Amino acid sequence: MAVLIPVSPAGADVPLSVQTVIAQERITAMTVELSGSVEAAEAVPMGFRSGGRITEIVADMGDQVLQGQILARLDDTQAKAAEAAAEAQFAAAEAVLLQARQAQERIAALTERGAATQAALDSATQTLLAAQSGRDQAEAQLNKARQASRDTVIRSPAAGIVISRTAEPAQIVGATQTVLTIASDGAGEAVFHAPDFAEIDDLLGQQIELRILDGSDRRLAATISEISPMIFGQSGTIMVKARFDTPAGGASLGAAVASEVSFAMPATIGVPAGALMRAEGGPAVWVVDPATRQVALVPVKIDHFTDRSVELSEGLAAGAEVVTSGAQLLYPGRVVTSAGGKP
Repeated sequence: MAVLIPVSPAGADVPLSVQTVIAQERITAMTVELSGSVEAAEAVPMGFRSGGRITEIVADMGDQVLQGQILARLDDTQAKAAEAAAEAQFAAAEAVLLQARQAQERIAALTERGAATQAALDSATQTLLAAQSGRDQAEAQLNKARQASRDTVIRSPAAGIVISRTAEPAQIVGATQTVLTIASDGAGEAVFHAPDFAEIDDLLGQQIELRILDGSDRRLAATISEISPMIFGQSGTIMVKARFDTPAGGASLGAAVASEVSFAMPATIGVPAGALMRAEGGPAVWVVDPATRQVALVPVKIDHFTDRSVELSEGLAAGAEVVTSGAQLLYPGRVVTSAGGKP
């Protein structure tokens, strides 16, 4: 960009021969190349509800699993012992309840015949209620012990594929520590890292065509479903997700995919880079008055650069004649003639 230093050279009344160009309006579209990989739309981390030592893991990364299938086990020695003790306590509480119920029924019958007092019946009723409470508590403890025993086993919550395994047999794990991660069968999504630009939010909801980069010519339809509001600090990119329009999408997890997205940009006025000047700290161009052939310095706003031109968003109208060569000799009001033209 040249720096303008206005001067008034001798012979100012002689038209100066310069090269000019007619500013053209351009309707452009931005095309963004996206590349990424296929990920599961729903991934479920699996872990044991209680801690302990793993005795068995029957699934590995990449394995297909069915709903309800056993995936891993903990050492259940203590859990089984606690369950057996709870069952014995429940059986004892059931026996006590049966005896208390029989005693209460017998005293109730005697009371009706006048052979027992009301106080005896009240006492038998209280004993029955206490036995019922004891039996309920024992049942709750039994259910808790049985659940603890079931919690030593991890079962797949849905059909899918194992995408992560973070533990091994004989390892001690804590409660809820992730052991396996299951990607559910069904909808998948492509995850891209796109360059950050002002119009990126316009991509949301746009349908795109994905190319599977496996040497084949397979193409899949998808819809952009999510655009992250955060920029990745190291790469300066934005995470974009596209959900497949059909279940599973026909692409395996981890498959590389690519796509192109295009959208219209606001109209700009294009001029050669050599026409750009600087005046009062901002960009400007020399514009020729078609009637008087005098030039005027017009401030402009740059939208973007291309390899062949400068695209302006403000300050210049389509059809304006702009000086592209010889601008360093100009000053406001200077009369010019286009090279090979008339003043």
